[in-house]
Amino acid sequence: MIESLKELEKLLKLCRKQGVQKIKFDNVELELGDIPHEAGGSISNEINDPYKGFPTGELTPEQLMFYSAGGIPENDPELKHEAS
Repeated sequence: MIESLKELEKLLKLCRKQGVQKIKFDNVELELGDIPHEAGGSISNEINDPYKGFPTGELTPEQLMFYSAGGIPENDPELKHEAS
């Protein structure tokens, strides 16, 4: 019935599109799980991101001390110097 991986891929895509979750043919049985969701890009992820605004890359010794003491990006003295 299925001669190549491309044919199997087409069958699986069609099943996903039609909402089919189980396939049985010959001695083969396939069960499709939920469609995986891509990470990132979600509005809810952006709103709930606890690290939003934190600097990326290497931090200065002052920034390391600042953030280890619970500092937040809005009060980062190094970032305020860059904005001036």
